[in-house]
Amino acid sequence: MIECKIKKQYGDKIALDVDCSFEENKIYAIIGSNGSGKSTFLNALSKQIKFEGEISAPKKVIYMTQSSYNFDFNVKHNVLLFINKKDTEKINEASRMMEFLGIDTLSKKNAQKVSGGEGQKTALIRTLMQNGDLLLLDEPTSSMDVSSSAKAETLVKEYQQKTGCTVFIVTHSVSQAENIADEIIFFDKGLIIEKGKDITKNPSTPILQEYLNTL
Repeated sequence: MIECKIKKQYGDKIALDVDCSFEENKIYAIIGSNGSGKSTFLNALSKQIKFEGEISAPKKVIYMTQSSYNFDFNVKHNVLLFINKKDTEKINEASRMMEFLGIDTLSKKNAQKVSGGEGQKTALIRTLMQNGDLLLLDEPTSSMDVSSSAKAETLVKEYQQKTGCTVFIVTHSVSQAENIADEIIFFDKGLIIEKGKDITKNPSTPILQEYLNTL
């Protein structure tokens, strides 16, 4: 069980106030408006920011931030960055993922000169090449087209099933949340308003219903 008691405040503004527990070995999708606390929550889980409270979470955290940075190498070098060069199984897996997401033909191209979607694919594969107990993904497919996003979701689900890790993915796509998650979490003004599998189909609060109506 992941126990989270987190409070983050900037001046008089409360950015995050969460007191909640999460089952491990599940995929959680986080939805909510800009500024609702989604990314702040991931930053707290990854200990990237200081906060009041405590988190009882798995030790090894893998985090793909919203600004999916790629290094000044070619795409293949970026993907294989954290892999032992003698680990042929991992190298073959990376090649499979590159082909699956359609960036295998870009392997020799500088990763900082590809399109936004191609850059996200590169960063996502590099992330999934690492073994973690907790995988945090902040808008990992925001620059991808619909088809590529669906394929990326498949890779994330495969990773979760293979590693048994817990996944938190922030997304503005309700359909993505419904497709990928065991449970969906709705944030508003730093608070978790609703949490469950079917909250987007049967919202129990006016705040979530209003959010869904704006999409």
